[in-house]
Order: sequence, then C-alpha cells, then structure tokens
Amino acid sequence: MNKSISKARVLKLGIGAVLSALLIGLVPASGQERLEEFLDEEYGYGFKYPARWNLRKLPEGAANKEMRVMLQGPNGSSVIVVVENLGQKTAKEAFEDSAARKKRIEALTSQTLEQIYKTVSRNMKATHMKIGERRDLPNERAIQFYISTLHAMPSGKPIIVAGIHTYPFEKDYALNFLMTAFWDESQTAENDLLLVVFNSFHLTGESKSREPASPERHPESPAPRP
Repeated sequence: MNKSISKARVLKLGIGAVLSALLIGLVPASGQERLEEFLDEEYGYGFKYPARWNLRKLPEGAANKEMRVMLQGPNGSSVIVVVENLGQKTAKEAFEDSAARKKRIEALTSQTLEQIYKTVSRNMKATHMKIGERRDLPNERAIQFYISTLHAMPSGKPIIVAGIHTYPFEKDYALNFLMTAFWDESQTAENDLLLVVFNSFHLTGESKSREPASPERHPESPAPRP
C-alpha cells in the first residue's frame, strides 16, 4: 500500500484561522531526532513525531471538537488530525465487492478536494491551486486515499497541502491526517523528516508492510524517492 507525502501543511473546514498561526512559528532543524509516538485510542490511529516538535492534544473547546491533535514542526510546517462524523458506517465486504468501488473512491476524492483543499486555498488567499496527485491507497481496515496540492501565494514560497484520508470499516467517522509546509526543495533534511512523520500514520492493527506515499508528487516538485 502507498502513502507518502514530502513537504506538506494542511487544514480542514472551520480551521482556517489556525493556519495563520501555524505559518508563523519557526523551529530550528537538527541532524538527529528522537521520535515519540502519538496514539489516539478513541479513534484508533497513531503516528510518530520528533520529540522537539510542539504537539497539542485537542479538542480545546466546543469550537474545535473535531480536531484531535495539532503538531507544529520546523519552518511553519504542521500536522492536524481532523475527525469527521459521518452518521453511517461502511461495511468492508460491501465496499470491496462493489463494482462501483473505483467510482466511490473518485467521488470521495473530488468531495474532499472541494471541502478541504479548496477551502484551505481560499483561507490562505492563495492565487492558484494545482492538484499534484490523487491516489487510492488500498487498506485492509479502511477506505483510504491520498491527495497532494500546491498553492501559489501572492508573495513568498508556495505552500504544499497534502493528506491521507481514511474511512475505517464499521465506523461512523472519517480521519483526515493533514500536513502543510512551505515548498523549499533545498531543505532536504527538513523534508525527509516531514516524510518520516507523514508515512508513520497508521490505523490500530494495520499491517506494517506498506509502501510509503509522497506529497512531493505535485506539478512543480521532483519525483518521490524510492
């Protein structure tokens, strides 16, 4: 299974104000990193992150009740996990046996682009958004897909917004693992570290033998590393 993304930074509906704050803080990069693991037992997922990064467990109030965690990394990069309550469950057998599986993935991807990525682009006041890659990520525990986008800004570096979007089987919610970052090809160490964080996202009980995904796959970035 694939799921990788290189430099990225992301937000969801209703959290556009948070993005401005995340773009401000600068965290110096270092050569060696001690990784810690965040686990959300209530919603069954986890990911690893450098110990020096600032991690905040959410929600911190009724206005942000869908936001589970916020992670601030170097040079304004950030990770946010947003839970979306669906009100209905998806059966694994019904999804995998459906002849319309591909169409459903395409519909969910298009919906996510409209509701999350285009909203983020407007909130950031980007002048243009380019879609880099939309990919189905086969998973034994969920419907899952990956999206990467590049946002041109009125001034300064463009911003990558990318995410892994997961609809666990037999659950009535979806998980949006969203990462954002300024696009700077020269920051190789920082970009590699962001990849480590992004590719560590997993569901509880998910198989560890999976192929990484890549946020570098957008119209103006190099191909992801093998």
